[in-house]
Amino acid sequence: MRKIIPLSPTLRLPPHDLLLLGEPMTAALDTADPEAWVDLDRRIRSATARRSGGQPLGAMLRDRRAQGTGSVDWATAPRWDEETLDVTWSRFPPPEPENAIVLCHDRWQAREAALAFTVGRPALLPLLLIRCADSHPQVRRRARRMAGRALDASAAMASQMVPLALRLSLRPHGGWALERVMATAGPLPTGLAAPFHTSPLPRVRILGARLSVERELLAPAELAELALSSPDRAVRHLCTAALLAQVTADAPRQLLDPLLHASSAVTRSSAVTALHRAGRGREAAAYLSDPSARVRSAARLVLTLEGGDPASYYRALCADPRAPGLPPGALFGLAESGTPDATALLRPLAAHPEGRVRAAALAALLMTDALSPDELMAAMEDPHPPLVRTARKALVPYVLLVPETWLASLLAPGRPRHVRRAGLRLLCAHSLGLRKRVLAALELDEDPEVAHEAQRARYEPLPPNGSRS
Repeated sequence: MRKIIPLSPTLRLPPHDLLLLGEPMTAALDTADPEAWVDLDRRIRSATARRSGGQPLGAMLRDRRAQGTGSVDWATAPRWDEETLDVTWSRFPPPEPENAIVLCHDRWQAREAALAFTVGRPALLPLLLIRCADSHPQVRRRARRMAGRALDASAAMASQMVPLALRLSLRPHGGWALERVMATAGPLPTGLAAPFHTSPLPRVRILGARLSVERELLAPAELAELALSSPDRAVRHLCTAALLAQVTADAPRQLLDPLLHASSAVTRSSAVTALHRAGRGREAAAYLSDPSARVRSAARLVLTLEGGDPASYYRALCADPRAPGLPPGALFGLAESGTPDATALLRPLAAHPEGRVRAAALAALLMTDALSPDELMAAMEDPHPPLVRTARKALVPYVLLVPETWLASLLAPGRPRHVRRAGLRLLCAHSLGLRKRVLAALELDEDPEVAHEAQRARYEPLPPNGSRS
């Protein structure tokens, strides 16, 4: 069997080390990524701030990759000489990679001296723009004068700097760069918006979306994609509003249909409201049974504007107390519509074969104030856990009025787990004295939550004035 020769680890040099080795800007980093420029500035600032000439272990390992081409020992990097009051350039005029390093140097004097060599070097314009947000006012003022002249010379170059300027606007002195770039740049290319929406910083994504909408950089399909999938709520709302603003009576259906099926209730409700403006108001009837109350309200409004009667739609859906596949939203909509016969239609549905319909009927009856504590107590034994949770929450205000024997029976070991858990929460809303009496025999219960509460109640001291019984 042939012996396997172990491979040495692949050493990948970071961009600032590649620049120190003389690599050109395009080979050292992704020049189209604003975060790459910001990270380069931070790395060089950190590397040139080291005062010692010794190499850390990581740098010694990287030297093996650099054999024959130079050294990655940052002690050899250009520095500010206090005697000559100048930068210790390797040659004059300095090459572009060396100039880039000094533009990000830890000493502000070095950064200011490097600005003079950025003229006629478009590859260094991103670093010049970063210096426009420099923390030192002298560097900042000189960089802004030079950047202004460079941007005025080429509107196309200014438009390419928009993503970086937007990123720099988050810095304390970064607003100037964005204002200057936007004032100089002409019509922005549509593909320029991509870095905005992929930025790791939420603020950049939000500002980028606002800029994209104002400059109309996004096609309707791109607006819809951001409105449906962006991780930022502000971006979703902004793109939804921009897309809905384009909806007219002669707009294509593809403009509105994606928003009607969005997972966000806010987006769906806005799209349903826009159906009236698009001349498709009758389609709002399909959203009268939406799971979201906000969407149902928008659908009722649109249907009323179209001359329809939402209440009759709800009555037709809820007329059969055993109808299969009844959407729970229809029951909530019936209660929300405020029709006089809503309670009469909802009561039979509380015995529907489907648990989700029974739970919706119970919650809808609670909205109409049509349930008594006795009916809520009977619902506590339902086999559908969500219905029992709804009944338990509604019973909390009456917990001191229910029979203690009935409350204790909910925790009987033979009961379903969801009934026992609901009974335990009701019991915890009662007096400590009753909890101690009911839970005394359940300290070793098979349900860990019941057992834990029983043990806690055992050692919990009664109030000084005794307990209620």
